Amino acid sequence: MHDSTACFHGGPGAESWTRRFRAGAALVLALAAINLFVRLDREIVTEWDEALYAISAAETARNGNWIGTTFGGTLDYYNTKPPLNVWLIAASFRTFGVNLFTLRLASATAAWLTVLVLLVWARRAFGAATALLAGLVLSATYGFIYVHSGRSANTDAIFTLLVLLTVVALWTARDRPWRLAWLGPIVAAVFLLRGMAVLMPLILIAGALIVGGRQPGQRRWPALTVAALLAAIPIGAWAYARWRLDGFEFLGRMFHYDFVARAATPLEGHTGSLLYYPNNLQKDHYLWLLAVAAAIVLFPVTRARFRQLGAELQGNPYAQAIAGAWLGVTVLIPTLMQTKVAWYLNPFYPLFALIVGRTLAQGFV
Repeated sequence: MHDSTACFHGGPGAESWTRRFRAGAALVLALAAINLFVRLDREIVTEWDEALYAISAAETARNGNWIGTTFGGTLDYYNTKPPLNVWLIAASFRTFGVNLFTLRLASATAAWLTVLVLLVWARRAFGAATALLAGLVLSATYGFIYVHSGRSANTDAIFTLLVLLTVVALWTARDRPWRLAWLGPIVAAVFLLRGMAVLMPLILIAGALIVGGRQPGQRRWPALTVAALLAAIPIGAWAYARWRLDGFEFLGRMFHYDFVARAATPLEGHTGSLLYYPNNLQKDHYLWLLAVAAAIVLFPVTRARFRQLGAELQGNPYAQAIAGAWLGVTVLIPTLMQTKVAWYLNPFYPLFALIVGRTLAQGFV
């Protein structure tokens, strides 16, 4: 009798994908590089966010105002996010000169690295076929490339990379708890990039660790203590320096405007229903959704194979908790916020690519 389970995980089809993984990964990464970097300097600078980052970064590179970023020579209170993105752009300006390519270099590089991280991690977690197909999907996902993300100087591509790194650190810490220490620098980077958006990875971490439980004999607290220190030191250093500069003027706006107001009211006319993000998903990525539908129709999933599609999660409450928390923070939280914009969906795209890739893989192995 033919063993479909063996075919899916260890049969000739899976072995073929494994043998060709490096070549396939190189092609996927080349596609991502083409989509992200080619003619990057020909994109029009968008209002308002990208233009604001460009001007503030140019002033930082010229004047060295690294703690309190400026716009037009005065402290900027319109952009209420901490300065990591400005720092990265200013460093790019200083190193390579001021132009549109260097303006977007950090974001495009972060998006490319997101594809690389997804490829490497998904291969170990779900197999070569799923990893390559997920990388292909992500490399050609319109929202991930264009919408306020990889080909712009905004914070979203870097934020997406950091959320994915949070997932990877949690996933790999199941058997190696000290990898939880990596969460400290990741959380610090998220805060310095997006301020109160740090709650998203924190909720993801809490959901995975609390709901998922722990392995017998594991001690997580030493690693988590180190992670907390590694997060608190850079966050505290910048917050203290900023407080020395203008008290709670900026820090208060960061909390009340960029978090409370944005969550409770539709700022700047950015309104939408509970179906806002599903509608954006089908509008911009209907081809991938059609590919999933076609795969389901052309390659019917038997009960045994359906179980194998989720084998990595079955009997593994920790992995289930990570998957559920990842979906929750990247879809549910933006949906519940009153301010709705298409690029709030960007951290979901690696998970979207993984789901599509995992579904398509059933037809090839």
